[in-house]
Order: sequence, then C-alpha cells, then structure tokens
Amino acid sequence: MSEIRYMMATSAACASSYLDQALKHVGGLADELIKSAGALVARYGVISTGEQAGNIVLFQGYEALSGIESAFDVYGKSSDYQAIMSSGKVKVALRNILKMEALQLQNPSAEVPAYGVLTRWGSADLMLDRMRDIVPLFEENGAMIMRYSTIMTGSDVGRRLLGVGYPSMDAIEKTYDALRSSKDYKAMVGDIELDWRNIVKFVG
Repeated sequence: MSEIRYMMATSAACASSYLDQALKHVGGLADELIKSAGALVARYGVISTGEQAGNIVLFQGYEALSGIESAFDVYGKSSDYQAIMSSGKVKVALRNILKMEALQLQNPSAEVPAYGVLTRWGSADLMLDRMRDIVPLFEENGAMIMRYSTIMTGSDVGRRLLGVGYPSMDAIEKTYDALRSSKDYKAMVGDIELDWRNIVKFVG
C-alpha cells in the first residue's frame, strides 16, 4: 500500500468576491492532481484564523518527490489552474514541501474533515516518543486524521508542522481541553518554540 512521504502545501490570498469560484477551480485541480500526478491525497479549504485568514490552502501528498515534479506539469496544463492564476484575484503567498514523519492515528478516517488545526513549532529533534504519548488524547476526542512533518523549503525550513483533522469545532474544543490537562503535553510544549496555530475549514 502506498504511503504519503512528502506533501506540498500551498497558501494563496484570494479576493473575497472570487472565493467561491476559486474553490471550484481548486477542486478541479485537486482531481487532476490525483488522476494525473499520482497524488495520494489532495485536500483544500480556507484558513479561518490568524494573519492568513481568508487564504485558500491546498495540501497534496505523494509517495516520492517525483510526484511533486509531476504536479508542476499538471499546473502547466490545467485549465482550472490557469483560470485561477489569470483571474488577477489570487496570489500565492507560500508553497512549501514537507517531509512526513512516522506519527499518525491508529484508526485514521478516509472522510474529509470539516476542520483542521495546523500547529508549527521549532524543536531540536522530532520528539516522536513524546508525541506518541499524547496521540490518544487526539483520537479519543474525535480527531479524524493526523499528519506530522518537517518543513523542507522556505523561510521556516526545519520547523515542525502538525496537522490534525476534526469533524467539528466541538471535537477541537474537547481535544484541547484534554491536552491542557495532560502533564505530558504541558512538558512537551515547554520544550518547543510554538509560533503558529490556525484553523482551516476544509471544502474538499
């Protein structure tokens, strides 16, 4: 079974008047990436909080870096991508490649989450053992999927990014209530440089 080892994440500012149309095009592009670039997953939505609130985000996962090369070929041929970029209403803010790390839920869902929480931090090492100790707190409170990665490109290279998908805001609230009560979580947060956490509303 194929495994996601790399992911490309793109964030793009979008004029509010064009958002609905842009998301339709991103949905078409996501389908093309799966069919023609070998993407194992392509999820997209809108950042709901923070300095990038209102930005469209697209995550695409691949087994190898060659898949990302194929993705750029798809961009060059995609009418949906060309429509987005020629609209004058969408501007790419960042595009980074992530190396996926060996951490996930025991029973991840194949369904599209309603929301995702993205958390970025700096740490000297991956702290996988400590992360695994708190994974049950996510799963027991409704988390549907978890992706843990190291950023390979851009201004935040070397930092960690944790993405967790949820069925509802209520599940997010329950999860963070549980985390705040966890000694293991509090100790881990004390040993990292947490600098960014935002919520994404997924569309597809």
